[in-house]
Amino acid sequence: MSFKIDQMTIDEFAKGRVTAGDRVAKVGSVYWTRTKGLFYRPLLSYEAYSLSDNDLPRVFIGGFQCVVYDPKVANSAIKFVMLNDVEHYDLAGVGTHRRNSIKRAAKLFAVRPVDDEIQFKEQGFRAYCSFYARTRYGYKRGRTQKDFFYKWAESLLKSPKTLILGGYDNTGDLKAVSISCWVGHTLSYLTFFAETTALKNGVHEIMLHRLREVVSQTNGIHEVFLRRYQGGNGMDEYYVGRGAKVVVKPAKLHIDPVSTWALKSCFPAKYATLFQQSDSLK
Repeated sequence: MSFKIDQMTIDEFAKGRVTAGDRVAKVGSVYWTRTKGLFYRPLLSYEAYSLSDNDLPRVFIGGFQCVVYDPKVANSAIKFVMLNDVEHYDLAGVGTHRRNSIKRAAKLFAVRPVDDEIQFKEQGFRAYCSFYARTRYGYKRGRTQKDFFYKWAESLLKSPKTLILGGYDNTGDLKAVSISCWVGHTLSYLTFFAETTALKNGVHEIMLHRLREVVSQTNGIHEVFLRRYQGGNGMDEYYVGRGAKVVVKPAKLHIDPVSTWALKSCFPAKYATLFQQSDSLK
């Protein structure tokens, strides 16, 4: 079954993220999102900016980091996992092992937009709890509470241009969900979660494949943003194994001295990741 991806403006994307519970604020011409603590990144974290003082968040404790056009003003770098050359994706060009995995999964699951609110809430919640039990994923942990998840599901369905895809088994039960948004020339693959048994049966393979098929047929999408690179962990390797590239971009980083000391002392690995020098760009 085919489906359509609707392009949204940055304003629509920001509104949808606020409705979904993210902390987003516009400073000058740039939307910023607040991550853990008092650290800020642009809402479109992969985009490069020419920042004036009017575009910067007012940070006295904490800091910010953003991709910049001019490498001369960069004091760090950010790595992103991206799918490029998306218009040329074709199953025939996929390796034999993965192609067979996709074909097996296609016999077990159908991929289509989620349009049943009750099913999304009830079966989606079960899939999310299975995902959490498997991964202990800490971001927005409150979604493991039914009321919190239901409100999140309602907020997603209120954003008509947000693409919510479901992986349905042969009985019609919802076993996996992915959430994507298209802004500018980039599709952001924001969220994916699946029931464990369905994951073992390859629901993730067929869902990513179907999405890439439609992206390849959609004029205006030039790349897919998958995630920030996390140093080569399992998810990084998963996407790289499916054709993604690790893209390195120059970035401006500012952290106040006290937070810098605390980060370096207590979380040296995070400190090293943040302060990847522009040597990474060579």
